[in-house]
Amino acid sequence: MQRFFKSIEYIEEHLYDKISVHEIAAASHYSTYHYSRVFKALVGDTPKEYLRKRRLTLAAKRLLTEDVGILNLALECQFDSQEAFTRAFKALFNMTPAQYRKINEPFRLLYKKPFSEADMDFLQNRISMEPEIIQLPTMKIVGIAAKYDDGDLSLPKLWSAFRPYRDNIPNRVGTDFFGIYESYEESDDSTTFVYICSAQVENFDDVPEGMITRELSEQTYARFTHIGPLTELEETLRYIWGSWLPKSRYEYTEKPDFELLPAGFNGADKDSKLYLNIPVKEKA
Repeated sequence: MQRFFKSIEYIEEHLYDKISVHEIAAASHYSTYHYSRVFKALVGDTPKEYLRKRRLTLAAKRLLTEDVGILNLALECQFDSQEAFTRAFKALFNMTPAQYRKINEPFRLLYKKPFSEADMDFLQNRISMEPEIIQLPTMKIVGIAAKYDDGDLSLPKLWSAFRPYRDNIPNRVGTDFFGIYESYEESDDSTTFVYICSAQVENFDDVPEGMITRELSEQTYARFTHIGPLTELEETLRYIWGSWLPKSRYEYTEKPDFELLPAGFNGADKDSKLYLNIPVKEKA
């Protein structure tokens, strides 16, 4: 967690600089892929969203306390134009910078404070849930891959799109489905992931056209049970990364983590059950 908070410090120190997700992740000594997923689970925003909201919050404060032009403020906050700054400001605070400066009511801007260890303490002491530590053999997977940017993943939408394919995969093993997270590519200011809706197979013979194959190597996993709709999955992820993992005798291994969905899983049902499998190893 101290590594994680170093990245928060890095953001605060460079709020007015042009920085990338990769530079923020480097401050924590995690890969960009792993860092972006952990950050979203802990904070509730992607690193890029968090940085934008912190900049806009401080910009709102400066509108009331400094004689600074809106254009200059926009450029200092790394927006390309006053128009882009105004759109983002209005989307966050439901008013334009000029309107906000005119009404002069500071309580309206209190949206995003820096994520702190006090927030982490609250999270760590709010939930108690122990996973099952399991060893899984090498598995062959066939499925459909979907590319998404930062926090734009919609699991219900992806699984709905996979439904026409799932019963037509040859050589199936079992009846469960796998939702696998992968790193895809990195650019200057974003990280793009791939999420794979898939099923286990005995071999890669007769793979249907348009589907992809993956092989998950033998690995130890911490398996957590999530009960409830997919829309509440973030709370379970927040617990895993923010509470259980830092306290446990395990550490994350940078291999694909996946969700295991039993046959008949209904992503909207409050009693639905799925299993999150986090690759781990014992701390040295």
